[in-house]
Amino acid sequence: MPSMQACPYELTNPEGSDKVKLSRGQGYSINVSGGGMLLLLPQKVGKRQVFEVQVPSKAKKKERTKLVEVCWTQSIPVSARVKMYLVGTRFLFEPPTR
Repeated sequence: MPSMQACPYELTNPEGSDKVKLSRGQGYSINVSGGGMLLLLPQKVGKRQVFEVQVPSKAKKKERTKLVEVCWTQSIPVSARVKMYLVGTRFLFEPPTR
């Protein structure tokens, strides 16, 4: 279903052999299906990268945390210095409630 809504996300990226860097950001869902979602993100992600995203739920009036895997990504030039990224993802499973 098409719906442009804000979606907070958290990424982890390896930094060296024993560290990871946590990045938080705000993306936008372009559309959501039962199997995945299309996101517009302000930062580049790699194919097959797994990350958490807060998916808006109209029925429950609250966000749900989902783990998604990047299936494909496409950069979109916004200006000479700024790029956004279209990211096609698939849902993996829901993590336990925190």
